[in-house]
Amino acid sequence: MNYWNGEKRNCVQYRRHFLVDNRVFHVERCMSVMQSGTQMIKLKRGTKGLVRLFYLDEHRTRLRWRPSRKSEKAKILIDSIYKVTEGRQSEIFHRQAEGNFDPSCCFTIYHGNHMESLDLITSNPEEARTWITGL
Repeated sequence: MNYWNGEKRNCVQYRRHFLVDNRVFHVERCMSVMQSGTQMIKLKRGTKGLVRLFYLDEHRTRLRWRPSRKSEKAKILIDSIYKVTEGRQSEIFHRQAEGNFDPSCCFTIYHGNHMESLDLITSNPEEARTWITGL
């Protein structure tokens, strides 16, 4: 009886380590894709969506996008991100994009002291999942 209990305990510990290692690998892969950049639609109040290239900077401290007329403002500090929500949950999505985009391609980044939202639409669900996981 003791042999099997010890065997199970070791197996559970191995699985736990495997899952942690696998999760770390997955997040690293997401970060790498994010640093390469992804074209997404940025929704704004009162305007059509803008196609921008979003990427994580080389230090992994800022989310940036281009092109932008205000290049210094085209960034979000990773430390300022409050939460990331999947789907069309934000006010801007409710006003503008209801029914126009696949919810699995949509996500919102809430950031800053005033909980500003950055509403994004990817071209496929895998890209959205990568960004949501990485952030």
